[in-house]
Amino acid sequence: MYKFTLFDRYRLELRWGKAVYNREGVCEFAKAQFMGPALSEAVRLEDSDHIMLDFFRQYYVLTKNVYVAKFSWHGVQYNKDGSISLKEAIMAHDTEINRVPILKNDDYLIIDTNGHEIEDHPFNTVYKTFVVNNTSTLYNFGGQICLDA
Repeated sequence: MYKFTLFDRYRLELRWGKAVYNREGVCEFAKAQFMGPALSEAVRLEDSDHIMLDFFRQYYVLTKNVYVAKFSWHGVQYNKDGSISLKEAIMAHDTEINRVPILKNDDYLIIDTNGHEIEDHPFNTVYKTFVVNNTSTLYNFGGQICLDA
């Protein structure tokens, strides 16, 4: 059973200054940053890379299909406070991004990195992800949030 707590060592947060939707199927993030306990165990990020984010557990009442989005960046900067600034950060999905709510500037994502240790990652390439509002509350889009794995 999947249980996620905000103090979990595998918690990775993605925060941003502004979420912009100028192109269909794409959300651009200004001032995107990774932060959280997972960074203390993470390998160094490549300058240009991506991860796949699985929102199904939260969005299953809104989407017709599994909702997985590609989050990519082109440029990383390691900060003294332990966070990582990401340049040219975007999230893209072919079909479902227009069915789900638009992210607000003060929302953020919690990404569960459990199961993504170096030896396990090749077998588990999608990260369970949740949208959280500025009061650290998971959004509930009209149904129970499915937290079971």
